[in-house]
Amino acid sequence: MATSSMKLTTIVTDQLALLALKEHVIHDPENVLTTNWSASTHVCNWFGVSCGSKHRRVVALNITGLGLVGTLPPHLGNLSFLSLLSISDNSFDGELPVQLSNLRRLKHINFRNNNLSGEIPSWLGSLPEFQRLFLYHNHFKGVIPFSLGNLSKLEMLDLFQNQLSGSIPSSIFNISSLQKINLRNNYLFGSIPSVSHDILSLELIDFTFNNLTGHFPSDMFDHLPNLKKLSLSDNMLSGKIPASLCKCKELEILSLSYNQLGGSLPVEIGNLSMLRILFIGRNHFEGEIPQQIGNLTLLMVLDTADNNLTGIIPHQIGNLKHLELLNLGFNNIVGSIPPAIFNSTLSSISLELKSSFWPSSVRHGPLASKLGKFVSWSESTPWFILKVYLQCLSAYST
Repeated sequence: MATSSMKLTTIVTDQLALLALKEHVIHDPENVLTTNWSASTHVCNWFGVSCGSKHRRVVALNITGLGLVGTLPPHLGNLSFLSLLSISDNSFDGELPVQLSNLRRLKHINFRNNNLSGEIPSWLGSLPEFQRLFLYHNHFKGVIPFSLGNLSKLEMLDLFQNQLSGSIPSSIFNISSLQKINLRNNYLFGSIPSVSHDILSLELIDFTFNNLTGHFPSDMFDHLPNLKKLSLSDNMLSGKIPASLCKCKELEILSLSYNQLGGSLPVEIGNLSMLRILFIGRNHFEGEIPQQIGNLTLLMVLDTADNNLTGIIPHQIGNLKHLELLNLGFNNIVGSIPPAIFNSTLSSISLELKSSFWPSSVRHGPLASKLGKFVSWSESTPWFILKVYLQCLSAYST
């Protein structure tokens, strides 16, 4: 009898916690909670609620995309068996109640696309089973808690488009289970933390649109063998691209545009055989485009515009049969345009060359009708600016 009474009490506890959430919702445009969350119905049958088959406690709450307006009550901290909490794509506001720190079984939080504010609480780092944190598209301010580095099982950290400031805590790269980290569109400053041990599962790093400075950590690419996307554009990073980048054999997207990077492009970049998108424009790179870039046979986008590159366009670029967008404009490149470039699937090209030779295969071939209205085909013209935007650059934005 005591066991039955205890089970009843815990079910009631879960029910009361969810009814408190319902009371804190001031607008329910689809009347989902209004009509479905009723004390006359078993809580495990409520919309968005999942219960464990053994203990019949609430283990998941998913009320994504209902247009709800309201706040999160402290009572949610009483859902002691909860492992998943998703309120994404609503209009919840206010701060995260500290009582959520009681949810020791919690693995997944998805609060994306709301109006939540305040600081990201340090108590998140005390949840022993925690794996995925999605807080993007909110209004969180302050620093990223150092305590997040205590989450030894963390796989995904997405804090994209908040108002976070301060530096990226070095503890983040101590998490060996990390798969994706997205801190894009914040106000973070300081340098990129060092990576001192192998993170074999890490596939995505996106720190785009922040205020990061300094050089690449010397050991960064020694420990990320399975990295697929590295996006650091629109920061203030300086120094050179380290040759050790070639150790990231699985890299598919490399976006470093709009920084203050310089030096020559490492020939080792040609070892990134899986690379599909390469954005390195609007920096201070100098020297020639390495011939080894022709080894990137899967490359679809190549943008080196607005640097100080010199020399000629390497004819090896003609090996890039999948190339769709090529932007080499606003450099100091000279010479002729290799005809093989136009054997690819190009749909957008921007070149500015100190040259006097267009290949006849381009002037008179099948591309002539497509390019004619953009280009004067005079071979004596000292400067060319060829811009053919048949496909919007933003389609490849990273």
